[in-house]
This record gives sequence, C-alpha cells and structure tokens, in this order.
Amino acid sequence: MKIAFVVLFAISAFAQDSASVLARILAEKGTITAAELARVEAAPPSDRVGALAALLQQKGLLSATEVARIAPAAPATQPAPPRTAESAAPAVTAQSRFPVTVYGTLLMNSVYDTALMNITDIPLFTGKQGADALGNDRSYSMTARQSRIGLKYESDREIMGAKLSGTVEVDFFGGKAPYGNGVDMDLLRLRLAYGRLDWHNFAIEAGQDWAIFAPLNPTSYAEFAIPSMSASGNPWIRLPQIRVEAHGSLSDNVSLLGQFAAMDPDMGDYNTAVFASTRPPGVGERGRAPAAEARFALTDKYDGRDFTIGVSGHYAHGKNAGIVGGIAEQLSLDSWGAAIDYNLPVTKKFALSGEAYTGRGLGIFSVTAGQAIEPVGVFGDRGVRARGGWAQAQFSFNPKWQVNAVYGVEDPNVRDILVGSRTRNQSYMGNVIYKYTAHALVAWEYRRILTDFRNQILSNERGNTVNLALAYIF
Repeated sequence: MKIAFVVLFAISAFAQDSASVLARILAEKGTITAAELARVEAAPPSDRVGALAALLQQKGLLSATEVARIAPAAPATQPAPPRTAESAAPAVTAQSRFPVTVYGTLLMNSVYDTALMNITDIPLFTGKQGADALGNDRSYSMTARQSRIGLKYESDREIMGAKLSGTVEVDFFGGKAPYGNGVDMDLLRLRLAYGRLDWHNFAIEAGQDWAIFAPLNPTSYAEFAIPSMSASGNPWIRLPQIRVEAHGSLSDNVSLLGQFAAMDPDMGDYNTAVFASTRPPGVGERGRAPAAEARFALTDKYDGRDFTIGVSGHYAHGKNAGIVGGIAEQLSLDSWGAAIDYNLPVTKKFALSGEAYTGRGLGIFSVTAGQAIEPVGVFGDRGVRARGGWAQAQFSFNPKWQVNAVYGVEDPNVRDILVGSRTRNQSYMGNVIYKYTAHALVAWEYRRILTDFRNQILSNERGNTVNLALAYIF
C-alpha cells in the first residue's frame, strides 16, 4: 500500500509540474505573456492545469468543451496572483476571438545619388541639369523609414457563410517631424486598412487596399515604400474602395478572376500649399461620384506554375476649376486608363512580368506625377495624356540568390504639358538579393534614371542611384 501511494503521489506531482513546463514553453513562443506565466506558477500545484486551461480558453485557443476534457474542475476565472512588479500591469491582449498575426519588415537603406533627385533616398526622377546653383548634385543618405508593420486577423467562424479577414498596415513614410533634428523622426503613414468576406467563389472587401488597375510591381528593396518604376511606367496607388471579386474554373488548369470596385475619386491634384487648416475638394471630388475600376485575369496552371495575364481599366469624372480672365470656370475632366499585366514563370528559375498602360489624368497613380492636371486655360487642363510600361526579368538561381533586371518608361503627350515640364522619364534597374535566412536578407541595387524636359534639351538630366538594403522580415 505504501509503494502504491508513493507511485500515485509521484504521478500527480509530475502532472502538476508538466503544467508549469508547458506554460514556460508557451511563454517562450509568445502565446502567453510573462505576467500570465507568473499567474499560472502562482497558483497552487493542484490548480495549475486548470489555471492554464482557463487562460487558453480566454484567449480563444480552447473551447469550453476542450477545457472540460483537460481539467473538469478548472476554475471559471484565474486565481488572483500576488501583486509583484512584473504582474502589476495587466497584459495587453486581443479582446476578440480572432487570431491576430503581427508581421512586418525592418528595413535599413544606404543610398548614394549622382544627380539632383526629386526624393533623395527613393528617387523617381531627376531635377533639371544645373538646377542646383550650389552644385549639390551628389549625395549620400541612410534611412529606416521604409520599414513597415501590419496586423492580419482571420476567423474560422463564418459570417453569412463567409470567412472574415482583415489587414491594417503602416510604414514610416508619412513625412518628417518639423524640428531642426527631425530629419530622422519619420511619421507613420497608412498603407492598408480593410476587412474582407470570402465565400467559395465570391468576395466582398471594404477599406483601403491596392487599386485593381495595373496591380503588379517590380521586385525591389531599394524602392519599398514607393513601388519600383513609379513615374517610369508603373502606375500604382492604394485607395479607399468597396470591391467585389468573383472567380471560377474554366477547366482543370484554367481559371478566371473578375474584380470590380467603386473607389475614392481623387486624381492626384492634392496640394498642401493651397490650404492650411482646411481642405477644399479636389478635381475628382467635384465630380460627385466614385471612381470605377475593373480587372479580368486568366490564369493557366502548368507544371506547378501559374501563368497569368490580366486586363484592367480605370475611370473617374471630375471638374477642373480655375479663374480665367477674372471669370470662374469649371471644365469637365475625365480620368481614364487601360492596362495589361502579365506574370509568366517561364521556368522554375526564370520569370517575366510587367505592365503596359495608356490613359489621361492618371496623377493619382504617379503617372506624370505633379503635372497630370494643368491649370484651367492651358493645354492639359482636361488631363495630361500618357502611356508607358515596365518589364522585369527575374532569375531565382536557388532559394538564397535572386537577380532582377527591369526597364520602365513613362511618355506623356508633349502637347498636353507646359514648356519646361517633365516629358519622357526612363529607368534601368538591376538588383541582387541574398536571403541569408527566411527572415534576413541583404540586397544591392543600381538604377539609372533618364529624365527629359519639354523644349529644354540642355536641362535633360541623367543620374545614377546605388542602394544597399538590409532587411529583417517577421
């Protein structure tokens, strides 16, 4: 009898100690906090299994039925721990039952430019040759403001038969703090903020997301906050929208995707110099209706690779307002665009991708950025016409090494822009990316930018930018 009693006591003690060991493992993995671990270990040994089970139930990781199977006598609430320095403040946890994932990229860039650029650390086009009287055409900088962080949530529960998900994402590209030493005090900028309902073949989304029009981007860690080839043939923007999507199979290997969206109608004429504490409506907002976009994409699966070709369109109606000869005038202005995009993984180690577009008044997409809508009374007051595109060749030699080569060009209609305005803008880019681990990488990039100006040949500028990027992805 004494031997049996000792064996039973040892088994009981081992089970109780296992609860503490399991709690420490969960704390190391980030499932529970250090304060919550202290609560479990502060409970009497006989109650630790129940305390841990109740904690996991509160986080939505265990159901009441599962808790009953693990510890039928588990208390409904956790025992109150002693108030120590570590447990004095309550732990910050998600109050919903939706699993929340934190993700992001910590990115540091080192940049050297050989010409005057519109943005020193992420140049899109050059300034005019000789525009800087001081001769400051070469520069070096370092920045971490392209780092980004986001939250994703998903739920296994269904709402009207649909799976609920959502994303909120920010970076630090919102500007500089207005202080003498504020150059590296970078401000938050909203990138994504949307919720989504997914059925089997249909989805509804509302919030701020990437535009449907011309949705692809080249691969770059030098241009991370602003997509690569922006202002050199790559239209892009993230806008508030209500989107619907439908997809289906045409055969065993071929599928079709249709996307439609009503979007914020801004056209890229946002000008902070016009207002201080108030903001007047822009050209697109004076149109009194949302912009509309649509895209159709055909995907063919072959040898485990997806070959996709898409066509997309954008339309927004607005009114360009101004004073001509002392008289207020409003002109109808239609912003529109048509684009084709493709992603062709020719082999498992080589892929081609790119876009081509044409349109008018596409300033919101960084097409003829800053000059897409000219003042009333001059050419371009109904929107500047432009066309362009980009193409990328990607070589993935192995899981660690990747090389990308990209060319992009933007070509506005010279009759729509003023003398001295930027016309053709071209970029040649090549980068090498080395993935040291799944979470850490280093990238080297070289880009040559060629910017021309209308009727000012001597102002045409050619500049180079070299970038070293160090990234930690989580």
